[in-house]
Amino acid sequence: MKKVLLVFCLIAISTLGYSQISGGIKGGVNFANVDADGDPDGKTGYHVGAFLTVGAAGIFIQPELLYSFKGAEDFDLTYIEVPILLKKNFAKVLNVHLGPQFGFLTKAEADFGGGSQDIKDELKGMDLSAVVGAGLNLPGGLSAGLRYVLGLSDIADNDALPETKNRTFQIYVGYKLFGN
Repeated sequence: MKKVLLVFCLIAISTLGYSQISGGIKGGVNFANVDADGDPDGKTGYHVGAFLTVGAAGIFIQPELLYSFKGAEDFDLTYIEVPILLKKNFAKVLNVHLGPQFGFLTKAEADFGGGSQDIKDELKGMDLSAVVGAGLNLPGGLSAGLRYVLGLSDIADNDALPETKNRTFQIYVGYKLFGN
Protein backbone atom coordinates (compact mmCIF):
# COMPACT_ATOMS: atom_id res chain seq x y z
CA MET A 1 0.00 0.00 0.00
CA LYS A 2 2.85 2.39 0.85
CA LYS A 3 4.47 1.68 -2.53
CA VAL A 4 1.24 2.47 -4.38
CA LEU A 5 0.86 5.74 -2.46
CA LEU A 6 4.50 6.65 -3.16
CA VAL A 7 4.09 5.96 -6.91
CA PHE A 8 0.88 8.01 -6.98
CA CYS A 9 2.59 10.94 -5.22
CA LEU A 10 5.56 10.81 -7.61
CA ILE A 11 3.28 10.82 -10.64
CA ALA A 12 1.26 13.72 -9.22
CA ILE A 13 4.40 15.76 -8.48
CA SER A 14 5.91 15.06 -11.91
CA THR A 15 2.74 16.14 -13.73
CA LEU A 16 2.64 19.44 -11.84
CA GLY A 17 5.72 20.48 -13.77
CA TYR A 18 3.85 19.95 -17.03
CA SER A 19 0.53 21.40 -15.93
CA GLN A 20 -0.90 24.68 -17.07
CA ILE A 21 -2.46 26.94 -14.47
CA SER A 22 -4.50 30.05 -15.15
CA GLY A 23 -7.18 32.05 -13.41
CA GLY A 24 -9.36 35.04 -13.86
CA ILE A 25 -12.73 36.67 -13.52
CA LYS A 26 -16.00 36.06 -15.32
CA GLY A 27 -19.56 37.26 -15.47
CA GLY A 28 -22.67 37.06 -17.53
CA VAL A 29 -26.40 36.78 -17.89
CA ASN A 30 -28.65 34.11 -16.35
CA PHE A 31 -31.92 33.18 -18.02
CA ALA A 32 -33.37 31.36 -15.02
CA ASN A 33 -36.54 29.48 -14.23
CA VAL A 34 -37.72 26.70 -11.98
CA ASP A 35 -39.27 23.38 -12.88
CA ALA A 36 -42.38 23.45 -10.68
CA ASP A 37 -46.16 23.14 -10.83
CA GLY A 38 -47.75 26.11 -12.57
CA ASP A 39 -44.71 26.50 -14.86
CA PRO A 40 -43.83 30.09 -13.83
CA ASP A 41 -42.28 32.55 -16.27
CA GLY A 42 -38.53 32.92 -16.20
CA LYS A 43 -36.36 35.66 -14.78
CA THR A 44 -33.26 37.33 -16.18
CA GLY A 45 -30.44 37.67 -13.67
CA TYR A 46 -26.66 37.70 -13.61
CA HIS A 47 -23.62 35.89 -12.28
CA VAL A 48 -20.12 37.16 -11.43
CA GLY A 49 -17.10 35.44 -9.99
CA ALA A 50 -13.70 33.89 -10.49
CA PHE A 51 -12.24 30.74 -12.03
CA LEU A 52 -9.07 28.67 -11.78
CA THR A 53 -8.01 26.29 -14.55
CA VAL A 54 -5.48 23.49 -13.95
CA GLY A 55 -4.52 20.81 -16.46
CA ALA A 56 -2.35 19.63 -19.30
CA ALA A 57 -2.61 18.31 -22.86
CA GLY A 58 -5.90 20.11 -23.50
CA ILE A 59 -7.79 18.56 -20.55
CA PHE A 60 -8.45 20.74 -17.51
CA ILE A 61 -10.26 20.92 -14.18
CA GLN A 62 -11.91 24.30 -13.72
CA PRO A 63 -13.38 25.16 -10.32
CA GLU A 64 -15.27 28.43 -10.12
CA LEU A 65 -16.76 30.59 -7.38
CA LEU A 66 -19.84 32.53 -8.53
CA TYR A 67 -22.43 34.87 -7.07
CA SER A 68 -25.59 34.08 -9.03
CA PHE A 69 -29.04 35.70 -9.21
CA LYS A 70 -31.80 33.24 -10.23
CA GLY A 71 -35.48 32.54 -9.62
CA ALA A 72 -38.72 32.88 -11.56
CA GLU A 73 -41.36 35.51 -12.28
CA ASP A 74 -42.49 36.15 -8.68
CA PHE A 75 -39.47 35.18 -6.65
CA ASP A 76 -35.77 35.99 -6.44
CA LEU A 77 -33.09 33.49 -5.44
CA THR A 78 -29.46 34.36 -4.80
CA TYR A 79 -26.77 31.66 -4.58
CA ILE A 80 -23.06 31.29 -4.03
CA GLU A 81 -22.24 28.59 -6.59
CA VAL A 82 -19.21 26.33 -6.97
CA PRO A 83 -19.09 24.51 -10.31
CA ILE A 84 -16.26 21.97 -10.66
CA LEU A 85 -15.91 21.37 -14.36
CA LEU A 86 -13.98 18.98 -16.55
CA LYS A 87 -12.95 21.04 -19.57
CA LYS A 88 -11.60 19.78 -22.91
CA ASN A 89 -10.04 22.15 -25.46
CA PHE A 90 -10.28 21.52 -29.18
CA ALA A 91 -7.96 23.35 -31.61
CA LYS A 92 -7.00 25.85 -28.85
CA VAL A 93 -10.12 27.90 -29.61
CA LEU A 94 -13.14 25.79 -28.71
CA ASN A 95 -13.83 24.02 -25.42
CA VAL A 96 -16.59 21.91 -23.95
CA HIS A 97 -17.12 21.52 -20.24
CA LEU A 98 -19.30 19.56 -17.85
CA GLY A 99 -19.51 18.70 -14.19
CA PRO A 100 -21.36 19.17 -10.93
CA GLN A 101 -22.28 22.50 -9.37
CA PHE A 102 -22.94 23.08 -5.68
CA GLY A 103 -25.17 26.06 -4.87
CA PHE A 104 -25.58 27.63 -1.43
CA LEU A 105 -28.72 29.73 -0.99
CA THR A 106 -27.98 33.19 0.44
CA LYS A 107 -31.28 34.99 -0.16
CA ALA A 108 -34.82 34.06 -1.21
CA GLU A 109 -37.69 36.52 -1.58
CA ALA A 110 -41.15 36.22 -3.13
CA ASP A 111 -43.64 38.88 -4.22
CA PHE A 112 -47.19 37.63 -3.79
CA GLY A 113 -48.77 40.99 -4.62
CA GLY A 114 -48.38 42.48 -1.14
CA GLY A 115 -44.69 43.28 -1.26
CA SER A 116 -41.55 41.22 -0.89
CA GLN A 117 -41.47 38.40 1.67
CA ASP A 118 -38.49 36.36 2.89
CA ILE A 119 -39.04 32.69 1.91
CA LYS A 120 -35.57 31.36 2.71
CA ASP A 121 -36.97 29.11 5.47
CA GLU A 122 -39.20 27.39 2.89
CA LEU A 123 -36.21 26.36 0.73
CA LYS A 124 -33.24 24.08 1.19
CA GLY A 125 -29.89 25.73 1.80
CA MET A 126 -28.07 23.70 -0.88
CA ASP A 127 -28.77 22.99 -4.54
CA LEU A 128 -26.98 20.29 -6.57
CA SER A 129 -26.89 20.81 -10.34
CA ALA A 130 -25.30 19.39 -13.48
CA VAL A 131 -23.51 21.78 -15.86
CA VAL A 132 -22.86 21.34 -19.58
CA GLY A 133 -21.51 24.02 -21.89
CA ALA A 134 -19.21 25.19 -24.64
CA GLY A 135 -16.86 28.12 -24.86
CA LEU A 136 -14.39 30.03 -26.97
CA ASN A 137 -10.81 30.80 -25.92
CA LEU A 138 -10.26 34.22 -27.49
CA PRO A 139 -7.06 36.25 -27.97
CA GLY A 140 -5.82 38.55 -25.21
CA GLY A 141 -6.98 36.27 -22.38
CA LEU A 142 -10.66 36.69 -23.18
CA SER A 143 -13.18 33.86 -23.20
CA ALA A 144 -16.89 33.55 -23.90
CA GLY A 145 -19.41 30.75 -23.73
CA LEU A 146 -22.83 29.24 -23.23
CA ARG A 147 -23.84 26.94 -20.42
CA TYR A 148 -26.91 25.07 -19.21
CA VAL A 149 -27.31 24.36 -15.50
CA LEU A 150 -29.83 21.61 -14.74
CA GLY A 151 -30.98 21.45 -11.12
CA LEU A 152 -30.87 17.88 -9.81
CA SER A 153 -32.15 18.45 -6.30
CA ASP A 154 -35.54 19.62 -5.06
CA ILE A 155 -35.00 23.05 -3.49
CA ALA A 156 -38.39 23.11 -1.71
CA ASP A 157 -38.04 22.36 2.00
CA ASN A 158 -41.74 22.37 2.79
CA ASP A 159 -43.99 19.35 2.15
CA ALA A 160 -46.81 21.72 1.13
CA LEU A 161 -44.72 22.99 -1.82
CA PRO A 162 -44.43 21.06 -5.10
CA GLU A 163 -41.06 19.66 -6.18
CA THR A 164 -39.04 22.63 -7.41
CA LYS A 165 -35.75 22.51 -9.35
CA ASN A 166 -33.62 25.33 -10.74
CA ARG A 167 -33.01 25.60 -14.50
CA THR A 168 -30.58 28.20 -15.85
CA PHE A 169 -29.18 29.05 -19.27
CA GLN A 170 -26.05 31.22 -18.99
CA ILE A 171 -24.09 33.39 -21.39
CA TYR A 172 -20.73 34.52 -20.02
CA VAL A 173 -17.49 36.35 -20.76
CA GLY A 174 -14.23 35.92 -18.88
CA TYR A 175 -10.78 37.43 -18.63
CA LYS A 176 -7.61 35.62 -17.56
CA LEU A 177 -5.68 37.54 -14.95
CA PHE A 178 -2.74 35.11 -14.88
CA GLY A 179 -1.46 31.98 -16.55
CA ASN A 180 -1.19 30.49 -19.99
